[in-house]
Amino acid sequence: MFEYVLLFVIGSVLGSFYNVLIYRIPRGMSIIRPGSSCPKCGSSIKFYDNIPIISYLILRGRCRYCGEKISLRYPVVEFLSGALACLSYYKWGATFEAFVYFVFFSLLLILSFIDWQTFTLPDSLTLGGLAFGLITSFFRHDLRFPESLLGSLLGGGLFLAIYLFYVKVRKMEGLGFGDVKLMAFIGSVGGPWAVIFSVSLGSILGLLYAIPIILKHRSFDFVIPYGPFLSLGAFLGLVFKDYLLSIF
Repeated sequence: MFEYVLLFVIGSVLGSFYNVLIYRIPRGMSIIRPGSSCPKCGSSIKFYDNIPIISYLILRGRCRYCGEKISLRYPVVEFLSGALACLSYYKWGATFEAFVYFVFFSLLLILSFIDWQTFTLPDSLTLGGLAFGLITSFFRHDLRFPESLLGSLLGGGLFLAIYLFYVKVRKMEGLGFGDVKLMAFIGSVGGPWAVIFSVSLGSILGLLYAIPIILKHRSFDFVIPYGPFLSLGAFLGLVFKDYLLSIF
């Protein structure tokens, strides 16, 4: 129990940093300086007001100085990051693979929130993640470099073909080029199976989300980010891989 508590604390602290990335990277801001401050009044956030999850609850989700409402995203990301740390340890133990998957899931978490808010997937994270996946495959036991390379080519190549079809044939952008790089990243860490899970489960989840919107507005004229659903599909597929493969 102590190990899981410690991992959750470490994960939630990292989640606090993930919130910095989610807010600053799309805005082109430095992720190091200046320190955290209230977006409305500019007051610096003291260390005791920056304790993951706890500070949000104590402050009741508002800035101590101006009372501006603090987005619920902050404690949610911190909680999810702590949960991912525990999950990675529970499923893969104290192994290098657990570290790889925790980093992988963390990047997917960050990318999902950025994409949901801005409809962008920063190259620094997708291409950085792709390099991470390919490099770490040399040291893993569950996925070798050829599988990592194949996964990245399959994921990136499939979505590149879809992207080019929409742009060249239908003269419209059916999906963003960031999704191409995201799928290459997913394939580099999870291999071909991760690509399959990401596309299949992600499409189902995206459809389930879109159906109520379609029924409510009786129109297909709306846009939703695809990245969060692809990421969630990859996450669910890799965590429940053995169970899903046993079904099919």
